[in-house]
Amino acid sequence: MIHASNGEEALAWCKRQVADVLVTDIQLPGGIDGWQIAERCREHDPGLPVIYVTGFSPVQARAVAGSLSLQKPYHPEDIVRAAKEVGKGRRAPD
Repeated sequence: MIHASNGEEALAWCKRQVADVLVTDIQLPGGIDGWQIAERCREHDPGLPVIYVTGFSPVQARAVAGSLSLQKPYHPEDIVRAAKEVGKGRRAPD
């Protein structure tokens, strides 16, 4: 598991690593939100599964292929179940 404290850190990491699943809050500190992180990470890995989490988002959740949304608060088993679901059949990019 990799942790980034803001959107800029997440994007820097995303350019260097391959992830099985991206879990991101929608609303983040700084100038980059979770939607933008997922879009930019998917430029490098189009099939990257994404789990969006939010306790509050001024933006209505939008359907994104290969993604799920979880509302905070959630239980740890919810995130594990979501990761398994979006990660089914996942192959790392070549």
